[in-house]
Amino acid sequence: MKLTLIITTFNRPDFVIKALLSAAAQSRPPDEVVLADDGSKVDMLSVVREHRALFPFPITFVTQEDIGFRLARSRNNGARAATGELLVFTDQDIVFTRGYLKTFVDNARKGEFLVSSPVRLGEAESALVDEAAIKNCDYSAVLKDGHLGPIRKQYRKDFYYRLLKKLHLRPIGPKLRGGVCAIWREDFMAVNGYDENYKGWGNEDDDLGWRLHRYGVTGRNVTQTEVPIHLFHPTNIVVKRPNREYYKKRLVLIKKGEFAAPNGVKNPLDPDQPSILEL
Repeated sequence: MKLTLIITTFNRPDFVIKALLSAAAQSRPPDEVVLADDGSKVDMLSVVREHRALFPFPITFVTQEDIGFRLARSRNNGARAATGELLVFTDQDIVFTRGYLKTFVDNARKGEFLVSSPVRLGEAESALVDEAAIKNCDYSAVLKDGHLGPIRKQYRKDFYYRLLKKLHLRPIGPKLRGGVCAIWREDFMAVNGYDENYKGWGNEDDDLGWRLHRYGVTGRNVTQTEVPIHLFHPTNIVVKRPNREYYKKRLVLIKKGEFAAPNGVKNPLDPDQPSILEL
C-alpha cells in the first residue's frame, strides 16, 4: 500500500519542518509527502530545502494564490498531486507519536475512513517539543496520562457512534476530523473531495464526513495510544462560522443522497491554477 501524507501549510515554516521531521521519524514513514500550501507569503521553499536531506521521502509542494482562507481547496490540491492509495491528512501544527501512521496502515479497510483525535498542548508544553524530541519521538516531557484521558474518551464515544450507526439508530458514525484522518483515495475521488465552496474557517470537514457516510464509507477511530499532538499557536477566535448557512443548505441535500461535492477535487471552483514543484 502506498501512503501519501498531505500536510496543509501556511506561513509557518518552523511548524512545517517539525511536521516533516515527525513524518521521517515514524516507524512506518509515508511513501511521499505533499505540502498543500494556502498561499504563504513567507519563503517556505528555502526553509524546506535547507533541511531536505533529513527527509527520506519524495516531497511535492503545491501552492495557490492567497485570496483568503481556502483550506478545502488546499486539501484538494494535495489530493490531486498525491499518488498514494491511502491519503493521510494532517496540518503543519501537528506531530505524531512513532506508530501513528503505522496504526492507520494496519487498520485500513475498504469501506471505511479512519479518524483520530489530537492531544492539544499549551504554550509552555509546546515549547518543549523541539527538533531533538521530534526526531526521537520522545514526548515524555509533555504527553501525560491527563492528556491521553480525553483521547480515550473520544475513542469510546466514536466506538459508540459506530455501533449506533450499525444498528440504524444514528445516520452517521464518528465524524471526520480533517487534520487527523485517513481516507482511501478512491473514496475521496468518488465524493469529489472537499467542497471548495467552503471558504473561511469551519464546516468543510463535517460536510465531507457526511458525504462519505452517504456514499457508504463509515468512519472508525483507531487511535488510543499512538496519537497526533497539536502544537500551540495563537488563533483568532471565530464567533460565527462563515459557512454555517451554506452547510445547513448542503446538509439537506446530502441527507437526500447527494454525496458528491458541487465543486471539488475534479472540478475546482476558483480559476487560479496551483503551482506544483517537486523538492
